[in-house]
Amino acid sequence: MRTETIWQGLMLSPPRFLVSRWPWLGLLSAVITAVFGLVLILPVLATLVILPLWGILFSVVERRRLRLVGAPSRASGHVRVPGEERHNWLWVRLTEPTTWREVTALLVGILLGLVAFAMLLVQALSLVLPVALAVAGLTRPPAEVNLFFDVTVTVGAENWWHPLLWLPVMLVIGAYADAAFAALHASVVGWLVAPRTAEIDRRVTQLTRSRAAIVSAHETERRRIERDLHDGVQQELVGVAARLAMLELELGAGDADAARTALGAAQDQTERALASLRSTVRGIHPAVLADHGLAEALRELSGRSALPLRIRDSGFPRLPADAEAAGYFLVTEAITNAAKHTSASRVLVDLGVDGGTAWVRAADDGHGGADPEHGTGLRGLAGRAEALGGELVVTSPAGGPTVLRMKLPVPGAAVAEGGAHADTAGR
Repeated sequence: MRTETIWQGLMLSPPRFLVSRWPWLGLLSAVITAVFGLVLILPVLATLVILPLWGILFSVVERRRLRLVGAPSRASGHVRVPGEERHNWLWVRLTEPTTWREVTALLVGILLGLVAFAMLLVQALSLVLPVALAVAGLTRPPAEVNLFFDVTVTVGAENWWHPLLWLPVMLVIGAYADAAFAALHASVVGWLVAPRTAEIDRRVTQLTRSRAAIVSAHETERRRIERDLHDGVQQELVGVAARLAMLELELGAGDADAARTALGAAQDQTERALASLRSTVRGIHPAVLADHGLAEALRELSGRSALPLRIRDSGFPRLPADAEAAGYFLVTEAITNAAKHTSASRVLVDLGVDGGTAWVRAADDGHGGADPEHGTGLRGLAGRAEALGGELVVTSPAGGPTVLRMKLPVPGAAVAEGGAHADTAGR
């Protein structure tokens, strides 16, 4: 029967085990473990700040090396980060339990490496010592040698070969010790770097829900843009066409005053169409948001908000475009809901950052009662936040107030230093 793992090899009878490949693979695994432990201990201690990265790199190597002793292939427990989310790669990894298990695997691997080095050193001495005693017995007068503690042995020309009898015994003990150590190492480290089915299922469910929410949010946004273009810009352009038709009739009739009046009306209608188009475009993605950040975009929004908008900025940092857009749409959704569904007189927006998390808080003084389960806008915002690695919390008790709070990760925790505290009041 062919054995596939080192554990199965250890179950063989001693003669079959000793002539199999497992003693050699166990020795090779122990040597590699010892080398890893000795090589990594100083760099890891010197760069503790990047310990998670060391853990990820160590686990990539270990997952491949464990196949040396027949351990099953281990898939990575990390989720795949799409190309467009590469800037959030570190944040995603730091929030995964897999990363911290891999850090534990790294520390355990270093400790086992030191143990392996000590074990191999003892084995080497146990093989060198009998040979040295035999050589001393052949080349020197009989002498009493103190092996350790009170254990002594007398070696001379008559019994120089006695120490060599220990060599087969030490080789057998060493073979079993190396194989058992390799099996223990593979089991412990393999368990730490292996993915957890529950975590993978939960992450897949989360990503599936986030993607579905994003698709739904995009479809809702497309319908809104279509409705705005139909109800606003299209109607204005139809008016422009009618004015130009009237201008043509007036010019055909030769009435200059009427023609000038029709031309002025057409120009006014064109200006209204352009204003409606600009409003629609701003609703898609304001240019000031990309150029100057969320705080400035909200200040610009306060000048045309349906409700008075007050903004308090406590050093909000620049974030990736999709994260800033999520914060912007949170505020526009809060204004829209407050104006349409409550008797709120104003909306207060707070911007801030706490460590590696930026947050946007929008609160009105209305009567409350907002339910994210029955509002497509709030569900879309929750999906946006979840897809970015953040979260949306809605608090809206009966009687008010309604508070929307979105948390967003700051890539690399590059928090803007000394952000000026601003308090801007809208109209």
